[in-house]
Amino acid sequence: MLFWLVTACVLPASLMAIALVVYNFQRGQAQVLSDSLGAARAMTAVVDRDVASAQAALFALSTSPFLSTNDLAAFYGQAKEALRDQAVANIVLIDAAGREKINTLKPFGAPLPTKGIPQPLLDIFATGQPAITDLFQGPVTGAPVVAVAVPVRRNGEVIYILGAGILPERLAVILERERLPSDWIGTIFDSAGVIVARTRDAARYVGHQGGADIVQRVAQAPEGSFERNTLEGIPVTAVYSRSAVSKWTVVIGIPRGLLSNALSRSLWSILAGTALLLAASLVLAAMISGRIASSVRKLVEPALALGDGRLVMAPSVHVKEVHEVGEALLIASKVLMTTQHLAMHDALTGLANRALFEEMVNQQLEMCRRTGANMAVLFIDLDGFKAVNDRHGHAAGDALLKAVARELVGHVRASDVVARLGGDEFAIV
Repeated sequence: MLFWLVTACVLPASLMAIALVVYNFQRGQAQVLSDSLGAARAMTAVVDRDVASAQAALFALSTSPFLSTNDLAAFYGQAKEALRDQAVANIVLIDAAGREKINTLKPFGAPLPTKGIPQPLLDIFATGQPAITDLFQGPVTGAPVVAVAVPVRRNGEVIYILGAGILPERLAVILERERLPSDWIGTIFDSAGVIVARTRDAARYVGHQGGADIVQRVAQAPEGSFERNTLEGIPVTAVYSRSAVSKWTVVIGIPRGLLSNALSRSLWSILAGTALLLAASLVLAAMISGRIASSVRKLVEPALALGDGRLVMAPSVHVKEVHEVGEALLIASKVLMTTQHLAMHDALTGLANRALFEEMVNQQLEMCRRTGANMAVLFIDLDGFKAVNDRHGHAAGDALLKAVARELVGHVRASDVVARLGGDEFAIV
């Protein structure tokens, strides 16, 4: 009887601990994935920034007077000088026939390839818009390269294409700056799913197709996570973010074994602790009253729930005093939850109030500082709201505020926060 009494006391706590460990593991895993997604977004933003920087430099160079006078020798010298301030490998000038006129990888006047220009660059003559290519073999070096190009205009017509080559090594620096754990694998894919840069075995895999699953996933959603095997056969949880500018994708692979091993170690620790606790409880159980101890232990979960701000469920016990304490915890829990909700939400619209809005903004700003990501805050003020109150009364004004709140909530993402700051002022994070 003593054994079963102690077991009845210890086992629920052990099961609760296991459930708590599993919950914390899942929560921690979700946080890791969320942080990794933020890192992928940040790296995607850096890729876009590098592309935009190269395009801006090319636009500035395209206005060179040497191009207007067709003094290509002088322009070649200017292009060589511009390379010193840009993180690009070379600058190329292409005519309407698709021939390279200059290439800073070769001396001016040296023979240049007559073919091998990617079609997206040649399309600039028709579109007049800047372009970025996927990874291709450079016709001069034969090495993998990415090209960014802009049109050169004369009298409103595109007469040349001015391009710059970006080497995979430059893009690999973006991955290295993030300082991913050594077991993780960071990869940049172009729009066709070809590996452009990689943190592991880059020399082996750059230029290879990364897998049809990457292309399919990116086609379904611009960011997210899914399970896959790497080219080495390592099972990972892949977190990805696709650039809306370059159409490239940054993928961070987190080995699934790292996450599952942590859970296994925790569960084994709990099982070992449970066995020790059972042995110790057998010694101490003779000194306590099973009936009272059992009733008191049932108050642990409600007390923890009250401390965590969760709704308390009154336990069923046989001791009157313990039952009264449980009822008191239930009442206190309901009062606390009501108070917490009212303190953080607008009573009229049910939206977050100014206090909760400021807390969310501070949290998001801290995350942006840590990950390098961006955030946006939209402030909304209703014009002519006072006239509604004056003409139709405050009841109509309240109804209008509720309708505006519903519209705002219905037109934002689930991850966005809509708040009423006061009066007719709203904000969205």
